[in-house]
Amino acid sequence: MAEYFSSMFRRRPNEGWFRAGRFDVTTTDILCGLAVVTMFVYGIFGAQDWWRLPFQSIWVRDGLDLWRLVTWPVATRPEVWGVIGIVFFWVFGQHLEAIFGRNRFLVWVLAMALTPAIVVTVLGTVSTEIDSTNGHYGLSVIFTGGIWVLAATYPKIRWFDIVPLWAVAAVFTLLDLLQYNGLGMTGRVIFVLVAVATALVVGRTLGQATGWPIPALPIGASAGRPKRSSGGRGRPAAGGRPAAPPRSSGRGTGSVVEGPWTAPPPPARPSADARAAQAELDLLLDKISASGLDSLTAPEKRRLNELSKQLRD
Repeated sequence: MAEYFSSMFRRRPNEGWFRAGRFDVTTTDILCGLAVVTMFVYGIFGAQDWWRLPFQSIWVRDGLDLWRLVTWPVATRPEVWGVIGIVFFWVFGQHLEAIFGRNRFLVWVLAMALTPAIVVTVLGTVSTEIDSTNGHYGLSVIFTGGIWVLAATYPKIRWFDIVPLWAVAAVFTLLDLLQYNGLGMTGRVIFVLVAVATALVVGRTLGQATGWPIPALPIGASAGRPKRSSGGRGRPAAGGRPAAPPRSSGRGTGSVVEGPWTAPPPPARPSADARAAQAELDLLLDKISASGLDSLTAPEKRRLNELSKQLRD
């Protein structure tokens, strides 16, 4: 058990936005750091100033506090459950950022923050009850949405080798819905439902959550297609014949002859598929580290061999 927790809490080598010392600072790091800062805002400046961070549709719709659309996830009260939530989001967020990649994970987080807030803001024009019961804050919604994405990406993953990950996500979501519905917070119920749907649909659009039949948004359909060059070899000339490749005329052309005086090209960064494969391999290796090779099922052992061969190639 100790080995399992030590492997779970180790830092992942994800690509960061900048370096702080010898660490790459990732989106997960920034979110958790901002959440800690808001705890000090609460304690130093008081609850009144802190309450300018959580989401409230009536203030957003009036155009006064538009920043609430993006500040609500990091708004955290200085309490034990707030600290536990930050720690678990940091642990889990690293896994999620590894399978998405730096840029796509940031897009997913922004979609998770903006979409439910905008939807509830619009619905508040229909019902004043939604406006009065929709205040939301904290990383828990993004955390739960991330569990849904990981469960939909790897449907056979089990938490502590016992509970399917989709069941963990379902329990977390159900507890939120029961709590908010029991308190008559219709706005928060809608907020959570829209957030879960956003997590899965946007996750599928960005290349994850492929284990379930989840629809993807019809955007970027041609993003993966190679663009045709507008010039160079193979392009038809005016008479229909392929144009000849550009000739080098030797001296004075500005071309550089390769040799020991030229810098080597920078190493290519791993693709998004390679990062996702590495993240899945890490999860299997964590399981082996915690419980031994025999703890893997037959399909997991086959998948381990496939991933190892894929990354070696």
